[in-house]
Amino acid sequence: MLYLLKVYALAASLIFAGAGVIIMSLFMWYEAKAYAEALYKIRKRVASLRTKPSRFANPLAISRVFSRSEARPQSTSHRIQ
Repeated sequence: MLYLLKVYALAASLIFAGAGVIIMSLFMWYEAKAYAEALYKIRKRVASLRTKPSRFANPLAISRVFSRSEARPQSTSHRIQ
């Protein structure tokens, strides 16, 4: 009787170990998949920031915007005689 108890315990431990390995591998697969997707989104965002400079990143663009504006500086508001 003790022999059968040991056999059943061994069989149960092998079955539960196999189930544990399957569950653990599925968990690792989903976590690796989520990590890869997040890494892809981060790299895509960083790449878009590198290729699209900010509107005000170029100081010449700022000076052109202000020079083409409607308001004229006080130094050019005199009349020519």
